[in-house]
Amino acid sequence: MSSPARAQPPEDPQHALASIRSELDRIRAAVGRIERGLAELESGAASSARARPRQVRYLQVLVDVYDLGGRHGVSLEQWARIGSARGYDRRGLGGFFTGVRAPLRQADGRVALTVSGERLVDEYLAELP
Repeated sequence: MSSPARAQPPEDPQHALASIRSELDRIRAAVGRIERGLAELESGAASSARARPRQVRYLQVLVDVYDLGGRHGVSLEQWARIGSARGYDRRGLGGFFTGVRAPLRQADGRVALTVSGERLVDEYLAELP
């Protein structure tokens, strides 16, 4: 039978306390870095979850539709001219009609603002100097 191992004498209590406090300081610093990183990620996620700022020319197209057509909108011919004047290819104009919050709708040969489009125009005009 082997003899039992001898117990080590207890560590100096002051040294043990200093060691524990030092380890706690390192843990607190690490937790602080983690919390700051998490806050940055959360704020970044929140800002990217918000709608991307729209290009000015996109918003100007909506303003043009309202200015030229009011609540009734513009004809398809006028719509094509507005898009062209703002630098859009005819094929790229379809994006104004897509999505849950599409800013424009087409009905009876007219292009008009939706409620979402009216909100975008109001917000854009409110930001102008």
